[in-house]
Amino acid sequence: MSSEQAPIKPHHMAQFLDEDDPTPLSPLMKAVAKLQQNVASRGEPKEAVMETESQENAQLDLFVADLLDYSFKDDMTTMDAPLFSLSTRPDMDTWRWESSDKKRWLEVMPSAKGRATMNDKDLLIYLTSQLVAAMNSAKARGEKMPGRRVRFVTYDFLKTTKRGTDNKSYELFEDTLDRLQGTRFKTNIPIDKNMDERNNFGLIESANYIIKTLPSGKKRMVAIEVTISKWLYRTMELRHVLTISDRYFDLRPTVKRLYELARKHVGEQAEFMMKEETLYEKTASKGGMREFRRILKEIIERDEVPDYRFQRDDSNPKCVWVKMYQKDTKKFALAFAKQFPQQKK
Repeated sequence: MSSEQAPIKPHHMAQFLDEDDPTPLSPLMKAVAKLQQNVASRGEPKEAVMETESQENAQLDLFVADLLDYSFKDDMTTMDAPLFSLSTRPDMDTWRWESSDKKRWLEVMPSAKGRATMNDKDLLIYLTSQLVAAMNSAKARGEKMPGRRVRFVTYDFLKTTKRGTDNKSYELFEDTLDRLQGTRFKTNIPIDKNMDERNNFGLIESANYIIKTLPSGKKRMVAIEVTISKWLYRTMELRHVLTISDRYFDLRPTVKRLYELARKHVGEQAEFMMKEETLYEKTASKGGMREFRRILKEIIERDEVPDYRFQRDDSNPKCVWVKMYQKDTKKFALAFAKQFPQQKK
């Protein structure tokens, strides 16, 4: 099958549709509930509480993110849910998710500088990539796991994520830290059905700057020490992460978002179908469906998404489907045979 022409096959569509079943707890909801266990620990034996405190203290051990050999990792929850804004301008809107019965909800509230953006998320990917590599190494060697307090060189981050290294780039990076630290996640998802609890947290709990005075007399932050949230750290511990393309940091926000959705839902399969309306909602595009469709067609025509292609099926204008599929023809054929063993190409 040609990589340029991978026809849509509606007869096996039901095997891989995005049903969006709200009943099971997603990794995000499980992780959020995990954060609330400190509340329940008030009724635990003293020994259990002390053990929990010891584990939390260990998480705050300093990890220096200076690895050179690692692959880029993205957490599976934020690859699916549109928690980050696509806008390059301050986005002051609150995003809200609700279960179908309206009993469980999650809100993302912006900082004073706006909601954290897709480009801001690059920092979380950078830290996640370094930490997961260090965790894998520690596990293989039987050593202590790295903590969630991380120090890294600002210049290294800027270069890795394809940013500039001039004074303006450092100023923009400080805005990134402000938005990531200021954007808040609030939920009422309980850990006990008899307990009504709410939790409020940010993806970065704190950030400390290490400043150097340049020969010109100007000051520049040369290193940063951040403490990532317990939730994000927990996703790494559980390995709820996926390896992403080295080209990720070259992409503009909308293409990044489409790539994340393809990587999450197609994965190592041959293909995945999603309603265009659902795709629109998962990108959290604010331009309206008509504008989103125009941008999507443009991205498809330019073949901008790494590793995957998108194909629209508008044969039924009332229900347009989008197929995401493997770009590599050999990989597609092998994955197709495995995904649909009873189907002939």
